[in-house]
Amino acid sequence: MSLMALTVRKKRFVRRLLGYATNPAAVKARTLLNREQTHDIGGVRITLPPDHSLPFYQRRDPTYDAYAVALLRRLSGGERLTVIDVGANVGDTAAAVLAADPATEVISVEGNEDFLGYLRRNLAAYSERATVVAGFVGPVGERVAYRTQGSTGGFQPAVAEESDTQVQEWVSPAQLLQMVGQEDRVVWKSDIDGFDIHVLAEHWNVIDERCEAIWFEFDSPRTLGDRADVARLIELIAASGRTCWVYDNLGRRMVVLAPGEGQATALSALSEWLHEQIEGHITVPYLDVWAFRSDSAGRLGAETADLKT
Repeated sequence: MSLMALTVRKKRFVRRLLGYATNPAAVKARTLLNREQTHDIGGVRITLPPDHSLPFYQRRDPTYDAYAVALLRRLSGGERLTVIDVGANVGDTAAAVLAADPATEVISVEGNEDFLGYLRRNLAAYSERATVVAGFVGPVGERVAYRTQGSTGGFQPAVAEESDTQVQEWVSPAQLLQMVGQEDRVVWKSDIDGFDIHVLAEHWNVIDERCEAIWFEFDSPRTLGDRADVARLIELIAASGRTCWVYDNLGRRMVVLAPGEGQATALSALSEWLHEQIEGHITVPYLDVWAFRSDSAGRLGAETADLKT
C-alpha cells in the first residue's frame, strides 16, 4: 500500500474523530441562532433544520447515498419505477433519487411535523413525480407517543413530554400501495427507527406481493417491536424466493444471499454479528438489506457489486 493511500486514510480517520467532537457544539450553536442549513446530496441542494446532523453523517460516511441512488437507477433501467419511502425525514434520499433518474417517482411518508415542511420544500422541484404523505406507518404496538430527537425521532410507550405526539391514526402499507399504478414497478424503502422489522413482519404478504424490491434498515439489536419479529421476518424472506443483497452503513456491499435454506441461516448469523457490534465498538451499527425478486436480481446482474454514480 502506498504512503499516499495511508495518508488519505489517516486524514479521513482524523476527520471522523474531529466530527464526533465538534458536531454537537455546531448543532447547539445553529439551534440557538435558529439558523437553517443547506447541504448537497447526490448533486442536489436541500435545506435542513438547524439541529439536523445529516452533513456530519455525510462527511463521515460519504459513500452511503451514492450506492443506493445508483442501485435504484440501475434497477429502473429507464422504465417507470415508484419508490415508497417510509420514514422520509427531510427528503434527502428522495431528492437524490428523483434528481438521478427522471423515470422514477417517489411517495414519501413522514409523520414528524417539523420534518414535513422541509420534506415538501426539498421535493418541490420534482412535484410532478413526488408525492408526500403525512403520517406514520403502523401500528407499531404499545409505543404510540412520537418524540423528535434531533435528526430523527422515536416512539415511546406513553406521552411523557409536552412535545410528544400521541399517534392515533396510522398509515398502512396497503393504503400506500393502493396509490401506485397497477403497471408500476415498486420498491419499498423503510427507515423508521426501530420498527422496520416489525412493520415488515406484520405486513409481509401485502408488501411482498406488490414490491419487486424491499429495502430496509436491518437493526435487530435495537428493534422496538416484538423480539420474535426478527426470526419471523428472516423466515418470511427465506420462504419468498428473494435474493438478498446486504450492505453495511458505509454503503459497502458485504454479501449476496441466494434463495434457499442457507439464506435464513446467514441472516440469523448477521443478526448475531450486529449484536456483537453493538456490545463492542459499534463499527457497523446497522445493515441495509435489499430483498429482490428473481427478475430484479437478474436485471441488476452481478457486475453491480461496486456501483458508482
